[in-house]
Amino acid sequence: MGKKNILNYVIILAGMFILSAVLLAVMSAFIWKTGAGAGAVSGCVIIVYILSNFIGGFVAGKQAGKHKFLWGIAVSIVYFAVIFVAGIWFMGNKPGVNPEVITGALVCLVSGMFGGMLAP
Repeated sequence: MGKKNILNYVIILAGMFILSAVLLAVMSAFIWKTGAGAGAVSGCVIIVYILSNFIGGFVAGKQAGKHKFLWGIAVSIVYFAVIFVAGIWFMGNKPGVNPEVITGALVCLVSGMFGGMLAP
């Protein structure tokens, strides 16, 4: 894999994070205006994970051409790893695996895989 290909995947990941930030901002405004509770916040975060990873997996799969679902999984692993490490770093929590972390990881992996599988 050449430098150009690696740069393309870095750009895809950056796009995934930008999309996540935009979607979280929109959903935060919606939750604020409607006064929805914690369940809505959790649901919105899951929706953001699904959309960002599906689109990232789709673009990565289209870029790769072969083994598309694996590239969808790969960008999702990196996406989730960055979010996981950032959460530990910014929140000061000890690294740990709990049901929420496992659920988030699985949601990212599966949606990225499906995005890659459906790429043309």
